[in-house]
Amino acid sequence: MSRDGILIIGCGISGLAAARLALRKGWKAYVTERQRTPALEGRFQQLEELGIPYETENTDRFFSSCRLAVLSPGIDPRSPYIQRVKEEMPLIGELEFAYRSLSTGKRLIAVTGTNGKSTTVSLIRHLLEGQGHSAAAVGNIGQALSDYTDSSHTYLVCEVSSYQLETVETFRPETAVITNITPDHLDRYGGSFEAYFQTKLKITANMGEEGRLVVNGDDERLETATRAFPGKRYLFSRRRSLPRGAFVNEGALWFSEEDDPERIVSADQLALPGAHNLENTLAAIAAVRPYVTSLARWAEDLGDFKGIEHRLEPVCEIMGILFVNDSKGTNVDSTQKALASFPGRKIILILGGDDAKKSDFAPLLPLIRKECRAVVLLGETTPRIKSMMEREKIPYESAGGMEEAVRLSFSKALKGDIVLLSPAAASFDMYSNFEERGRHFKEEALRLKKEER
Repeated sequence: MSRDGILIIGCGISGLAAARLALRKGWKAYVTERQRTPALEGRFQQLEELGIPYETENTDRFFSSCRLAVLSPGIDPRSPYIQRVKEEMPLIGELEFAYRSLSTGKRLIAVTGTNGKSTTVSLIRHLLEGQGHSAAAVGNIGQALSDYTDSSHTYLVCEVSSYQLETVETFRPETAVITNITPDHLDRYGGSFEAYFQTKLKITANMGEEGRLVVNGDDERLETATRAFPGKRYLFSRRRSLPRGAFVNEGALWFSEEDDPERIVSADQLALPGAHNLENTLAAIAAVRPYVTSLARWAEDLGDFKGIEHRLEPVCEIMGILFVNDSKGTNVDSTQKALASFPGRKIILILGGDDAKKSDFAPLLPLIRKECRAVVLLGETTPRIKSMMEREKIPYESAGGMEEAVRLSFSKALKGDIVLLSPAAASFDMYSNFEERGRHFKEEALRLKKEER
């Protein structure tokens, strides 16, 4: 039997997209999944409709038919099954698989970082479209690159996670953006921030003199680590002016190329709240500048961008109390930024979720004391956060589910306050993903609004 097939490991969004790509290329695809669960039945049905063989116990059934394995990013490459696969055939990730199949003429802008990736990707796409370019937001944002290798879009703005970067070999974007790097997913990296940090830097591994790199100039470690980049490096900073890059000065956002600054837009014209969103906007400006022909339209598009779902997303207002969905705040650094985004307004914070990361929540304490009227704990992290709050003598409430959390928060709020879901933790203890958690929060807030009419 000839070994010309592609073994797709995992049948999530990335796995299904990789299988579809293999079919478009005229290759046989075989899919392996660890187990059969009700949540995956719809995906198995899709495989059956496409005529793609699959199995659900991670066996060696398809090994003899395959020349290459494609790994979905959520699967740990250190697992025993993956080690068996690597003994039989080369293994790459879905991102690398898609990159190798990109049709001629595609222009790839890749964005990584701990926080701000999705907002920056969405804003870059928005700005490119405003300039008349055909652009799609792909990758870790929820639309796998494999589904866009031969699409009609010229520009592909790709959100890239550390998991995806673990398995890149030739991946080389035209422009790369690193928003920031702070501790996250350390359970995947043996508790080593250095290992996580170096994985993020792999986004630049194959870029040469023609490449453009945009990095956070206020992240000292990141700025230092990227000084040897062989192409053009642009910094962004909200704290200082820069000879090359994007920065804030005198209440406006500027871009400079070789010490020749141009004013782009006034900071008070931006719709996105928070200092972190100012950084995301600066990153997008530096990334998009070479593709801009109309500065007036650029400034207009920067001003009307409202953000993305689940990231500081206003949901509704009840009796002067604003409900904000930041379910995408899955780490402590992200929630710190969310808490600092509403100056002059008190926050009732819904905090907690999956405890697999064993994150240290102590860095939140100063902002909780300063910005929060109350804290409502939710999810698997509750016992650990509860101990911290009691030790620090900070009052809190505990909720058994989202409905209770929303209603408890509303009962603690005063007119003008913010009820903020920003969990600083993943969602897998109670939900399939952060999107499902965010939607549930919105449903409960809107249900409460109907009751209070």
